[in-house]
Amino acid sequence: MDFKDIIKAHLDKMAEQDAAFAARYALETKSLDACIQYIKFEAQKQAKQGFAAIQDDVVYGWAVHYYQEDNINVGNAKAKVVTPKAAQKAKAKKTKPQPKELKPLNALVKDKQNNNKCVQMDLFADFF
Repeated sequence: MDFKDIIKAHLDKMAEQDAAFAARYALETKSLDACIQYIKFEAQKQAKQGFAAIQDDVVYGWAVHYYQEDNINVGNAKAKVVTPKAAQKAKAKKTKPQPKELKPLNALVKDKQNNNKCVQMDLFADFF
């Protein structure tokens, strides 16, 4: 069973037990796909760094709430879902230091000649 089937089974059971809910559940202005979109929208609002841990009864409550309310925001259908890897990549891009401007080799040689603070160590001086 996938997520949509689980939500549908819960809503069907609710409609069997509650006649008032059954009437709301049968409205043509409501759809299971829009209900699922609403649940995803609500879960995204709860997410921190791309993760959300939401209890089953809260998700079922959102599904029922979708059918009980007339004007409900199902969120942006094209909303971008941020996965943990995408969040890490975005963070890495923001914090990645920019490389320093590279000087041509001949400019470095001139700098070394003019600036005696640069010292090159001879690793083999003690051997000869």
